[in-house]
Amino acid sequence: MKDEVLYQGARWALVAREDHSRAGRSRRREVVVHPGSVVLLPLLDDGRVVLIRNERVSVGRALIELAAGTMAPNEPPLACAQRELIEETGYEARSVEPLLSFFIGPGVSDERMHAFVARGLTAVGQKLEDDERIVPFACAWDECLAMVRDGRIEDSKSIAVLLYWATYGGLRR
Repeated sequence: MKDEVLYQGARWALVAREDHSRAGRSRRREVVVHPGSVVLLPLLDDGRVVLIRNERVSVGRALIELAAGTMAPNEPPLACAQRELIEETGYEARSVEPLLSFFIGPGVSDERMHAFVARGLTAVGQKLEDDERIVPFACAWDECLAMVRDGRIEDSKSIAVLLYWATYGGLRR
């Protein structure tokens, strides 16, 4: 069975995909087919992290997050990362380096997210899309980790990348 498109949105599609149980029974699964996305860890020269307060319609309030975005069709992850950094934080980076990539929610989607660290930041001003309500702010590492620990940062991609960097990146002690 070929994927049956149930809904085609501007950025992703909901498809019905055939799967088989261990016993060989055919079953239909709904899957979100996604072009992929990026998340950025923007580091200021003094070591602070640029976070954003992002109004999220899906949860009905603002969340504290790392900047992120969906890749355009055939857009390389690095190009998307550079575009989203400026768009959401208002900073341009001298260097943007890959950290890791991961599936964001493999139980329902094929979306692969690519994480990058951005350094050598220069303020150039945000270039938000019309429907975005995002406020960037700088945060010390200790405070970022405290926000993960006490639940103020609830966004999974931000938690994953902050803890990855704290464990394997520049915060290794």
